[in-house]
Amino acid sequence: MVKFEELNETNSTILEVEGIEIKTTQDPYLSDCGKFYKAHAINIFGGEYELKWKVINFETTDESEACDWDNPVEIVLVG
Repeated sequence: MVKFEELNETNSTILEVEGIEIKTTQDPYLSDCGKFYKAHAINIFGGEYELKWKVINFETTDESEACDWDNPVEIVLVG
């Protein structure tokens, strides 16, 4: 299991949700027939999330331009 303090800008997407920093624990992956990216994330208190980003650029081969990574369309607390 990945520890919160081991995650940083080079190995995680970091967001703030309601004043709490959350960090992805895996690389986002394509889902829903290529319309969205999803990834699991954690916060410092051990809360687990599923994040979802809408693909906004279907033409790019650069994943950094595929979504608005700072603004997921869905953040669900799963544990």
